[in-house]
Amino acid sequence: MANMFEKYTADLEAEQKKIEKAVTGQADAPVAEEKRTMLSLSLTVSDKKALKMMAAERETTIAAIIHEWVQEHLDEKDK
Repeated sequence: MANMFEKYTADLEAEQKKIEKAVTGQADAPVAEEKRTMLSLSLTVSDKKALKMMAAERETTIAAIIHEWVQEHLDEKDK
């Protein structure tokens, strides 16, 4: 008997790959894994709600939105 969670796990992994492709803008290119760290952040309730809504609309995560913002600002600094 197969594990009852195998299909669920496979679906989640496929969804994660879809999100990574959308965030990075890469079709089938491998995503380089960069070491991650935890960050404790204090936000207003309305800011947190806004970030959650943005993430849901883009089918991504709050962490990915923050990463994108950091990259954009680093690019501006390099100009």
